Amino acid sequence: MTNLDYLDTTTSGRTQNYTEQVAIQRQYSQKRRFALNIMILFAEVATYVATFIAMFLLKVWPEYASGGINSSPILANYLLFIVLFLTIYFIITYQKQFYKIDKEQALSEEFVHILRAVALSFLIAIGISYLLKNTFLLSRILLVAYVTTFMIEAAFYRYIRKWSIARLKEKGVIVRRVLIVGAGRVGIQLREHFEREHTHNGYEVTGFLDDDVEKGEVLGRVADLERIIEREKIEILYITIPSAREKMQEMLHAIYKYHVDIRIIPEMYDRVGTVFEYHQDTAFPYIQVVKTPLRGLNLLLKRTMDRTLAFLTLLFFSPLFAFIAILIRIDSRGPIFFKQVRIGKNGLPFYMYKFRSMVTDAHLIRQHLDTTNEADGPVFKIKSDPRVTKIGRILRRYSIDELPQLINVLKGDMSLIGPRPPLPNEVAQYTNHHWRRMDVLPGMTGLWQVSGRSDLDFEQWVDLDIYYIERWSFGLEMKILFKTIPVVLKGTGAY
Repeated sequence: MTNLDYLDTTTSGRTQNYTEQVAIQRQYSQKRRFALNIMILFAEVATYVATFIAMFLLKVWPEYASGGINSSPILANYLLFIVLFLTIYFIITYQKQFYKIDKEQALSEEFVHILRAVALSFLIAIGISYLLKNTFLLSRILLVAYVTTFMIEAAFYRYIRKWSIARLKEKGVIVRRVLIVGAGRVGIQLREHFEREHTHNGYEVTGFLDDDVEKGEVLGRVADLERIIEREKIEILYITIPSAREKMQEMLHAIYKYHVDIRIIPEMYDRVGTVFEYHQDTAFPYIQVVKTPLRGLNLLLKRTMDRTLAFLTLLFFSPLFAFIAILIRIDSRGPIFFKQVRIGKNGLPFYMYKFRSMVTDAHLIRQHLDTTNEADGPVFKIKSDPRVTKIGRILRRYSIDELPQLINVLKGDMSLIGPRPPLPNEVAQYTNHHWRRMDVLPGMTGLWQVSGRSDLDFEQWVDLDIYYIERWSFGLEMKILFKTIPVVLKGTGAY
């Protein structure tokens, strides 16, 4: 046997030993996860079936039992529907990896997926039942009531599942050891994120691999990858240096034989966007960067919701509008409404409407207040602005002056939720990064408004707006909408 053969045998034996150790450790952890999954899944299925039986006995059974009609076909029809519905639902949710313990997704996002899965399962089950010609025997009231209750129960069990997993992670029952390749900016930010969220994600960062061994917490060079994986019993490997193609390819070939989750973080992940689509239209596969998920059907739903809520709100608050108009006229001379040129989606200007909260010659006084600006960046803000009227200060504190912007929403210039529309002179000072705010319609409220309002600096506004644009979801939309109400009532950060 040559020395090379001996080294290969030794390395192979060491790799096998490591693999066995980690496999045993993972198997024990997976058994606990599997047991938790089975318990929750069993309770979930039992609840769904029990709910359907209860509704059937209350709504359908008395009608047929009292009439002396043969109940066998009725039972068969309802049994077919519930079996179809539940089977399709669990197939869809399983395909979406709903029952994977390590699935990292916000609860609001999961709720949206539940609604889609329930709707699709219901439509398919009804369609199959129609083809079998038994839908005419099914109670519409029962089906609608059951699907509505099912959504609530499914959301409850998603919460229970997440809560249970979080408790196990906090107690150290579910812990996964992480190694980060690359101790640069991205690698350090990743480690800091894991340290902040350690009790929630169950990850334990062992350190970095980097050819610059002088950096802190570096366990070795990239060439030491296999040795560190074995020694530290690594389960998850994050690669933050994808630009080094040859080196990354070499690493991947070296660690394929280990039972390690490999995760690659793309360069410029924090700027180019977080939504990607994989395509293989040519001989070369590529990842297309999607500016925002707010497009297609999502955009249609958002615009429909915007206009519906704007119309209903205007209708409901019309008496308040009349009362505010009287107060503005009594407090100071000038028009009731104030319109101002703002810049909207794709840089298009429009007139934005507000209740007048300043004196009529506010634009002239503004020229003498430049030295008192308390905001940074291309914006102008003063907490004790001398141009604001007495009634205007109250309107601004509780954002009542913003209500006429509902007219802009109806016209299609604005949305209920989105980045705040800037002034032309502010946009003239924008960098390319700031222009990302123009990719969607501006909004009456947004993520930065519910995260601190005017107490945040301009760059924080931009970062929150871009976060909203790149990570838009129906769940995030609802979250911002519901958080706006208490923020407005408290008047925090408004001036």
